[in-house]
Amino acid sequence: MDTMTSSLASCRIRIDAEQIYFLKFILEGYDNLTIMSTVDQCDGVMELKYPPELEQDVKHVLQSLTQRLRLEYLGS
Repeated sequence: MDTMTSSLASCRIRIDAEQIYFLKFILEGYDNLTIMSTVDQCDGVMELKYPPELEQDVKHVLQSLTQRLRLEYLGS
């Protein structure tokens, strides 16, 4: 694992699978706030990686989308 990705914080979330591309679009609009990886496309499980100093920004964006995406935190 390279140094850059090993120094990133991460969290896993579950969203409506049909909303994956919407979330990707929103995160890109925040100047690529996170690196988004699909863990299970059918179940809508995503892993987000981001610099630790941006954790509050990431949480704020996700919180604002919780209802629309039916977002559930699965942990770090």
